[in-house]
Amino acid sequence: IDAGLPDKTIRDQMLTMLIAGHDTSTALLAWIFALLGQHPDVYAALVRDLDESEPGQNPPLLDQVIKESLRLYPPIHIGNRMVAKDVTFGEGETIPAGARMFYSIYLTQRDPAIWENPDQFQPERFARGRTPQGSTGQAPPPMSFIAFGGGPRACIGAAFGQAEARIVVSYLLQNFDFQPINPHEIHPHMGATLEPRPGVMMKITRRQSPNQKSQI
Repeated sequence: IDAGLPDKTIRDQMLTMLIAGHDTSTALLAWIFALLGQHPDVYAALVRDLDESEPGQNPPLLDQVIKESLRLYPPIHIGNRMVAKDVTFGEGETIPAGARMFYSIYLTQRDPAIWENPDQFQPERFARGRTPQGSTGQAPPPMSFIAFGGGPRACIGAAFGQAEARIVVSYLLQNFDFQPINPHEIHPHMGATLEPRPGVMMKITRRQSPNQKSQI
């Protein structure tokens, strides 16, 4: 406002901050818990690793779960760029310079020509010291994992968003037990963000001791 920007520009900037700084984080957290509810073995392993971790340290599996959740269900599922120069592909088809081209983040990160078992939840594909494996057994090409976009216009909140997810997920799993109610009824809905519908329903109990839990 102090910069004297037009009202429309201020409105657009605030809308971007609301969607990029709030809806994306809630969508990511919802999908993480949806996937953990559908894969109890990964859920149990992550809880065990968190319980055994030193204070202030996150187990590698936590980052793997976050990245694999972002791969399968990127909160921002579509992006666009202005074409810098004519692009010719296929049988002489051309996208002219100056055109706005949309690309699907969701489909790119599930492309069977790029990813091995593309529709399966496999956090281990992001294991530290290992490059995610493509369908040919080789590392996927650049720009295959673009949950935060790429290049000079990549999301400025990428590091913060993942740090936020690590803090929230580790706190919740160390303090509460989550029992899924509708794990296999959830499907993606492509709105402004990629949302789990009809919602991630869970029974939550506070972790106190094996013999004493208070339901919330």
